[in-house]
Amino acid sequence: MNELKEKYLGKHFLVGMTYLEKDESIREQLQFHGNIIAVSESTIVFKRKDNGEEFSIPYDEENIQKGDPEAVYNLKATGEAVENVDFISTWTIHTPPYEEENL
Repeated sequence: MNELKEKYLGKHFLVGMTYLEKDESIREQLQFHGNIIAVSESTIVFKRKDNGEEFSIPYDEENIQKGDPEAVYNLKATGEAVENVDFISTWTIHTPPYEEENL
C-alpha cells in the first residue's frame, strides 16, 4: 500500500471517460484532471481542478499510463490546455443491455 501512495499521492492525473449507447455510438465524453489525494488497491481519488470536487475511479494499474511531461493536453469539452500531467487513465463505459423502464 505504501508503494501506491508513494507512486501516486499528489500527482497530477488526467482522466477521460467515454459513455457509449447500446449501439456503440458516443453518448458523452468527459475529461477531468487534478491531484491525487487518496489511493488504495481498489480506488484512486483526485480533487478536480475545475470545481474542487473529489472524483474517484477504480484503481486499475493496466489502465494508467505515464503522462508525457513535455505534452500539452487539450480538453475537448472546455478547450483547457493541461500541462505537467503525471498519469493518464481512459475509460469506456457501455450502456447496459437491458431497458431502464424494466428496472
